[in-house]
Amino acid sequence: MSLRFGLLVLLAIASHSAVVAAQPAAPAASTSATTEARERFQRGVALYRESSFDAALAEFRRAYEIAPNYRILYNLAQVQVERHDSVAALALFEQYLQQGGNEIDAARRAQIERDMQSLRGRVADLTVQSNVSGAQLTIDGVEAGTLPLSEPIRVNSGVRQLTLAKPGYQSVSRSVTIAEAQPLTLTLNLQAAAGPPAVGSAAVAAAPNAPKEPPPAEQSHGLSTPFWISAVATGVFTAAAVSFGVVTLNRNQKLDDALNQHPTDPQAIDDARDSVKANALLTDVFTGAAIVGAAASVYFGLTSPSAEAPPQKAASKQRLRLGLGGSQLILSGRF
Repeated sequence: MSLRFGLLVLLAIASHSAVVAAQPAAPAASTSATTEARERFQRGVALYRESSFDAALAEFRRAYEIAPNYRILYNLAQVQVERHDSVAALALFEQYLQQGGNEIDAARRAQIERDMQSLRGRVADLTVQSNVSGAQLTIDGVEAGTLPLSEPIRVNSGVRQLTLAKPGYQSVSRSVTIAEAQPLTLTLNLQAAAGPPAVGSAAVAAAPNAPKEPPPAEQSHGLSTPFWISAVATGVFTAAAVSFGVVTLNRNQKLDDALNQHPTDPQAIDDARDSVKANALLTDVFTGAAIVGAAASVYFGLTSPSAEAPPQKAASKQRLRLGLGGSQLILSGRF
């Protein structure tokens, strides 16, 4: 006899008697509650025949809550079989046999035990270990217990989604494929969640009597602005002097070529000589300007306060002086 056919036979016989028999166990139940339980039971039977197993499960559960009777547990177990939840079906069959006791005849008990043996081949015992105690284990979105577990968990075979979580730790999720009737041990370790970074005020509060550090001495900003202006000008003048020097050399070469031509062209010679003189003059002017700019850069560089010395020490140093003595550049002072 198949499980589903057995259910249909039981439902045909006990659709009325199961709920009515629940009244002695719950004498306080009102007539309206008993009527509702009977209606929900019958609705569950109809939904089961339509293969609406989730809806049938809800109706049978509600009927059992209103008028508890062990016979309804059998119906609940059969629905779970159709829903392929072997673990729930086994638990309901065990509860049915326990509550039914001697009221269940030997033939039916033997049949149910054979069905249960078949269901045990569709489940497995799962042992979950972790490095943290008190973590909550969830299987397929349903809480399964708190680690460490006192015994293995019975789970349905197939692909199961396991999640382990505990406040203060990073949760871990893992998808596990479980074979039928094969014990499995799984280790899920948790890592402590990163705490917030310590702020400066907290460090100060922890050591209120710590000596205060003196404020850092003001530092100089390095070389002065006049130094950089003179340095840039020196670079420009030097570049110009080099450029005109090159042009002067080229004009001088042209002058040599004009002098070596036969017959000579007096006008071309004069033009080449004037060009050489003009470019040579510009070369000398920019060379002199570059020399002056370099001297100014040296002066401003030496008179700028040191970037490393405190202001009071920089102020105590005697400033350097740069002067001219005839045709010589004189540098005086200490550093």
